Amino acid sequence: MKKYILGRVLVAFVTIFVVITLTFILMRLIPGTPFNTGNTNMDPEALAQLEANYGLDQPIFRQYLIYLNNLLHGNFGTSITYTNRSVTEIILRSFPVSLDLGLRAMIFGVVAGLLLGIEAALHHNQFIDRFSTVVAIVGISVPSFVLGTLLQLVLGVWFSGWIKDIFHTDFQLFPLARWESFRYTILPSFVLALGSIASITRMMRSSMLDVISQDYVKTARSKGISERTVVWKHEIRNALLPVVTIIGRMVGGLCTGSFVVENLFAIPGLGKYYVNSVTARDYTLTMGLTIFYAIFIVSSTLLVDIVYCFVDPRISLTGRRKR
Repeated sequence: MKKYILGRVLVAFVTIFVVITLTFILMRLIPGTPFNTGNTNMDPEALAQLEANYGLDQPIFRQYLIYLNNLLHGNFGTSITYTNRSVTEIILRSFPVSLDLGLRAMIFGVVAGLLLGIEAALHHNQFIDRFSTVVAIVGISVPSFVLGTLLQLVLGVWFSGWIKDIFHTDFQLFPLARWESFRYTILPSFVLALGSIASITRMMRSSMLDVISQDYVKTARSKGISERTVVWKHEIRNALLPVVTIIGRMVGGLCTGSFVVENLFAIPGLGKYYVNSVTARDYTLTMGLTIFYAIFIVSSTLLVDIVYCFVDPRISLTGRRKR
């Protein structure tokens, strides 16, 4: 077990190192600099001074070594776009908002996905099964910005207008944007969660149908065990194992936020800063956020891989199922 964990940790570190290197190279391959984006009116001396302040006048390899050394000391650098603000400060201020949104979406997605998948399998080829199929297709096919815009129009504008006409109040149950009280979290959480609902529903349904046809389930029923016990202890419990894997993979993506959803609903999370940093060629902020995303996602994946070995004893240390 120790050898397996050490191997997974090593792979995680290599992955993060590759992400750091590729991000650094790709950012430097972009023509120009954050201070020279085609504006020919900038004074050459002023441009040279700005580049020197941020170390952009150094050879590329030296810049890379300096950046690696700073990362080892926990220093992501200072943002070029947001003056006098460190990347670490921006992450500490905005990540809790993205984490809050991601946790809400994850909880909603896991609960709704599991329930739909279980009901679809238990009522195969019935209405709930067909309904779950429709939900899965919509969740996978419809982009989040399209779904978000439609919900803003229908629930945020039309529905609020009906409420105002009927009850003569300006109370808005589904606000269009911002991140304040619980009401403001409903629409963005649902939009972000729909993809997870679709994936979990499909996986849980197929896993349940596979388990239901197994001999040990038929044997349990033939012994006279109650249907409730068979469903909970034999079907759902064994069908959950494959689903645990995809849920773990979703944690990193959901908890680091969604660029599209955060921008659509004006949520002050990491997504806003990431989009702005790419547009402004803010090297330090783009690289810092990318590396932060990578560390978070790789860490969550590593944790799931380790936990899964304890959850399913059939998994050997080589990652294959024991027969």
